[in-house]
Amino acid sequence: MRKTKTFFLVFFICLFIQVHLANSLQIHENASLIPAGEFLMGTEEGTKIERPVHKVYLGEFRISRFEVSNIEFEIFQPNHTRSVSSPCDQCPVTMVNWFEASSYCKNKNGRLPSEAEWEKAARGPTEYRYSFGENPDQSKSNFGHEFQVGVKAVNSFQPNGFGLYNMSGNVWEWVDDWFSFYAQDKKKTRKERMVFTEKILRGGSWYNTAYYINVGMRFKINPDIKLNSIGFRCAWDVQQ
Repeated sequence: MRKTKTFFLVFFICLFIQVHLANSLQIHENASLIPAGEFLMGTEEGTKIERPVHKVYLGEFRISRFEVSNIEFEIFQPNHTRSVSSPCDQCPVTMVNWFEASSYCKNKNGRLPSEAEWEKAARGPTEYRYSFGENPDQSKSNFGHEFQVGVKAVNSFQPNGFGLYNMSGNVWEWVDDWFSFYAQDKKKTRKERMVFTEKILRGGSWYNTAYYINVGMRFKINPDIKLNSIGFRCAWDVQQ
């Protein structure tokens, strides 16, 4: 009897490990490893909320290669209603607020990327102004269109140097951070500079001009807001 119990205990432990490893492999196959190191965050082309350009050091992390799609999100939240601007299975999910996006990523054993992680990943290893290069190019990204054009599938266009798709254009993306100005006032801590009523969006959308899809640009918004131009992707710590 004791041997039988031991056998089943070992069996279920092995099964749990196999399932966990399978889930981790699936996540990592669709996520890029971003190496540790410094990069220049911000842009002088924007407003005071994008300045000053400053050095940021980040440890390594993983970030999804694609925006979360409708079909993926609907497994998590079956009653979700798609936007008419993003109707296809592989279109990015939109009409999702910050809390729903964060919950989805936690369900995948991850989280929303920090604002700094998002920008470093979007710039790529060569730290471009746009995820696809130094100059705006509508053949490489979904931006600058009329509103009725809508989104493209999450695997549209070519990935950047880190293998990430649609970091500039298509839909804005939620990141984890509360809004704060960059460290212009050395006397204040980052927490003291935060505005706990607004979260950050990054990346711009299909109907924004090239100005907004510059990866250094920021947009602040109430975390309860749902729009047909806001989606997200997830990030993971490298230990997973």
